[in-house]
Amino acid sequence: MTDASGTVSYSGAARTLTVAVIMSGEDPVTTSTLTAVLIAVRDATPTGIQTITVIARKAADEEKILDLSGAIAGLPKDVTPLWDGGVTLSRVDLEKLKPAQ
Repeated sequence: MTDASGTVSYSGAARTLTVAVIMSGEDPVTTSTLTAVLIAVRDATPTGIQTITVIARKAADEEKILDLSGAIAGLPKDVTPLWDGGVTLSRVDLEKLKPAQ
């Protein structure tokens, strides 16, 4: 990851933090990288943020959204991600994530 930015908005009554991360894009985003980003964002936000969305963009072309489907597929089975170009997890699911060993 080379850079990140974020915005807080409401989705219904839930406060949502959307984070755009800039990655090299040379290799596919791995589950361990995605998990590390999600944990870092989770740990840096107050509990009042109910959902977090991460969108990965390619460093060489920030208009290009990186495919996270492979990384999402490796998330724990008891986590329910929403995926539509970025990945969205609820605070409950974020709390289930553990750092890679």
